[in-house]
Amino acid sequence: MDLIFFGVGLSVIFIILLPLAFYLKAKKVRTVEDILEHGNRYYSLNIFMALHGLLHYGSVFLFDWYAKRYNLLSDRNKVPAHVSRLFKVYFVIFMLCAPLMFSSVLFE
Repeated sequence: MDLIFFGVGLSVIFIILLPLAFYLKAKKVRTVEDILEHGNRYYSLNIFMALHGLLHYGSVFLFDWYAKRYNLLSDRNKVPAHVSRLFKVYFVIFMLCAPLMFSSVLFE
């Protein structure tokens, strides 16, 4: 059973999340950075920073307290709805896959 959890989580990461991350890095991260970070390009430098940025912006779009913490609460409404939805989907899928993979260690 533990190998099934790990395999499902890993396959979702490679089949769904990794292509979505490359798509968002190429197309949408710069748009979000222009709006939320006023043109500063922190997360579009390389893929490793983009992966961190996808989770960061997913949290900003999902949680009010997180957006308020980074002073992005008023600016996040300026991002188009279809773009913010992609970041939310990425965040939710990642947060479902990570515990699924790591729960395989608990059920040995």
